[in-house]
Amino acid sequence: MRDALVEVLRFDLKDVTLGLASITEVEVSPDLHFARVFVSGLNEEEAQRVVGALQERRGRIRSFLGKRIRLRYTPELDFKYDDTAARAGRIEALLKENPPTDES
Repeated sequence: MRDALVEVLRFDLKDVTLGLASITEVEVSPDLHFARVFVSGLNEEEAQRVVGALQERRGRIRSFLGKRIRLRYTPELDFKYDDTAARAGRIEALLKENPPTDES
């Protein structure tokens, strides 16, 4: 599913500039009727802008996806910003500011 979505975004969808945003994960429901697509990027504001643009065009993306995958039903798509990398960066910065002390 993830690879097919990447192909759709790379080759079929011409009106969205992805910049440095990328699909980090796709969670598909057990019945294959729903897919949550997580998007992340180096710049949080840019990645959230991309998520908004993809969310607006999810019907067209779903149509293109249906032509690329062979499933009985093409899942409804829901694009979400994946803040895992941003949270990890903030934790790392906090740890650098306040290194843990060994109080044994």
